[in-house]
Amino acid sequence: MPLNLTDFNQFYVINKICGQEKQRHYLESLWISILSELHGYYLVMVKGSKIGLDKSLAKKIIVYAS
Repeated sequence: MPLNLTDFNQFYVINKICGQEKQRHYLESLWISILSELHGYYLVMVKGSKIGLDKSLAKKIIVYAS
């Protein structure tokens, strides 16, 4: 399922990323969790670091529950 449709504070494994090859190769091996959503932006935790993603990028990240 796309990252923007997942539940908050649950860990997911990235299954597929629609984008450039360099970005896909690195990110597909990571765990990710959505911490919050505000005005179409998502605060996510990846490998212990918090980063912000816009909704269009979150839709391109396909995950499955761990």
